Amino acid sequence: MRSGFKKVALFAACAALSGLGVLRSSSAATIVIDGGTSAVVDGWNITPQAGVTLFVTASSSDTPLAIEKAAFFTAPNQGLLISFQPVSGSTQASVLDLDSETIQNSSGTSWSGFQFLLSSGATFPSVSSTFVPPSGFFTTVNLNSVGNTLTYAGGSQASGTTSSWGSGIVDYDNTGSPIDSSPDNLIIDASGAGFDLKEIASPGGGSVVPLPSAAWQSMAGLAGLALFGVVRKLTKRSGSIA
Repeated sequence: MRSGFKKVALFAACAALSGLGVLRSSSAATIVIDGGTSAVVDGWNITPQAGVTLFVTASSSDTPLAIEKAAFFTAPNQGLLISFQPVSGSTQASVLDLDSETIQNSSGTSWSGFQFLLSSGATFPSVSSTFVPPSGFFTTVNLNSVGNTLTYAGGSQASGTTSSWGSGIVDYDNTGSPIDSSPDNLIIDASGAGFDLKEIASPGGGSVVPLPSAAWQSMAGLAGLALFGVVRKLTKRSGSIA
């Protein structure tokens, strides 16, 4: 079982994240990956775009590759992308767990919905193994029939606010699959082929149409970041094999 608690840290600029001291009660080291840089973890070369910071912990015998994430949106219709590419000659973790995320809306407009999109090579296994709609922002979540698009609606997120996603608490069986009856984590099944995870908000109203991964790169805003608030979940892992 992994359990966690939130610690809020305010930084004068996003660049200060590179000097963040990561505290985690675990034998596995946590790697910080700032937007625009990359790192190899569990056979994946992980590259987030500017505006995204990841805190990644390698998998163990009974836990999948774990990711804590902060995303900072600065423009309407902006999409933020993370690329996962397999490293030749290595074995890739097949289950990825986003156990917490903070999403800051500094786009200047309210959002009526939010989507998580996967390119080919990975899927969301079921709607029951996704983030619970963040309290005070959205109320519904829907997974499409092919398992690559999660849509959150039934509410809004105003500009200037930060939503918190994920509980950081989940149990796994010996295949790395979640066994909680209602985990509040975002699980990704990856086949070993490269894939992209994109997040995009729906400003004002209407639905967002998923784009091919090649088009995602051109849509993402690369504006310079100002003050950046990050909610960190410090998790303790001592999972048991079922």
